[in-house]
Formats: sequence, C-alpha cells, structure tokens
Amino acid sequence: MDIKNRDKNLSYLQEFIGLEIHMSKFIHQTPTQKLAEQILKEGFEFENHLMHTTDQISGFDLVELNYFLMIRRNYGQFTIVIVIADELINYLIQITKSTNIHYSEILSKTLPIRKSDDTPLYTLPEQFIKGYFNQITLERIHNPKFDPYYRPPTIIENFEILTKDL
Repeated sequence: MDIKNRDKNLSYLQEFIGLEIHMSKFIHQTPTQKLAEQILKEGFEFENHLMHTTDQISGFDLVELNYFLMIRRNYGQFTIVIVIADELINYLIQITKSTNIHYSEILSKTLPIRKSDDTPLYTLPEQFIKGYFNQITLERIHNPKFDPYYRPPTIIENFEILTKDL
C-alpha cells in the first residue's frame, strides 16, 4: 500500500476512534469478524489487566496509530476500539490507590475467573467497546450499547472480593 492510501486509511480509523479529550482509548487486533462481533456483544476478555492485551493510544497521533497497527498486524485485520471516560478511570484509581489492584480488574462485569495456569481472566463490559474496524475493507461497525461513562454494578463487589485476601 502506498503512503497516500495508508494515511487515508489511518485517518479513517482515527475518525472512528474519535478525537474526544478526557477519554482513554485502547485498540486490540483480532483475526476474525466472528470474534469481533462476539466482543461487541459480550465484552472483552483480558488477562491480568486491560493493558496486557490492548494498546493505549492517544487517538490524535497517526504515527502512533500506525506503529501499533504494524506491530500487531499478525494478530488480525479487525481492530477493536475500546473507550473509557477518564472521569470513570480516575474514580476507579481512587478506589484502588492503596492496593496493588489495577483499575481494570474492578471494572470487570464478572468476578475474575482463574485459568488453569492460575492467571485471572476478566471481562470488560460491552458498553466500553465502541466498535470494530476492518483494516482491509475499512468497514466501521458501531456498538449500539457503547457508553464510555457506564458504571458496572459490580465495581464495589469486585473490589471487596479482590481485597479480601490482602
């Protein structure tokens, strides 16, 4: 792909991600549309904490966006776009500040599930999934449930469960 088309495609993705300030934006590559649709409907499963399998991006810098797409291209052509209001993240950071818990752990819509290797598995609610972008066709699929300000009712329960053994 030539530079002109690459920049046009990146701009199209950037437009989909959004240029809003006071929002934290993350991307994740996935290989199939079926998996992208599943994430849109059921939420995003991640190990340990959200940044373990996503890349946090500014949304403003095309060089940064291109970099993450290039290094993650082997993971698939579908870019999952996750957006969480900074206001919510700051609230969660205040709750967890005296612990070793990452804010994304209490943001999970379910209690952590332990995998066979004892790694915790969390599910980010589908409300934080803005949608997904097909890198090949440039199709943008919006999530009708998207709400970056959503406060899962499980926040306090998750916090209490995760801190009971500390």
